Amino acid sequence: MATQEQVRTILITGATGGLGSALALECAGRGARVVLLDRKRRPLEALCGQIEALGAPAPGYVEADLSQVGPEGLSDLVTGLVEAYGGIDALVHCAARFQALRPLDQVPPEEWLLDLQVNLNAAWLLTVYCLPSLRERRGKIAFVTDPDAEASAYWGSYGVSKGALRSLAAILRDELETSGCEVLVIEPGPLRTDLRAAAYLGEDPESVPEPAAAAHRIADALLAVST
Repeated sequence: MATQEQVRTILITGATGGLGSALALECAGRGARVVLLDRKRRPLEALCGQIEALGAPAPGYVEADLSQVGPEGLSDLVTGLVEAYGGIDALVHCAARFQALRPLDQVPPEEWLLDLQVNLNAAWLLTVYCLPSLRERRGKIAFVTDPDAEASAYWGSYGVSKGALRSLAAILRDELETSGCEVLVIEPGPLRTDLRAAAYLGEDPESVPEPAAAAHRIADALLAVST
């Protein structure tokens, strides 16, 4: 197990989802301290219990609905985390909101706004508020993208927001090129998650990989020492 001085703190949004929980367990198992952000307390507490059973550094969690928290609330959230853990070494945007496949002209306006808020706006805000700590610690920011949904028919506000998230990552990577802070664009591929099941109703779940293998690859990138 890593010593206290070696422990890196990783903030994961959408932490109780399929990929988020697999990544949290993978990173914690390698000695990182994970801070879990998601909407519901009970799944967060259950995941914390799984992590504690690994003998990993004590996890933290934040119960927050990214569709409802505004700029001030997210700023206060990050300030509290930096004070509690001494800084943030990596930020992983696993949170995603998706309701159903439908044509753009059939997307309810409230669904459009909520999808953009969770999938894009909150990711930008959290990134901006974490940047001072990430710059100081030569940290990493990981954006989880979904190429199959971006600019594809019927993916609606989810697809639009994922395409915009890729653009956000590209701009940020250019702006941070000399900062020592690394921006990662993660394409995990098809995974056996609730989000995919909601989109591919007739698909056999057994034909899709579990998130663990993707989580292993992402953890490799997050925990690699920056040069």
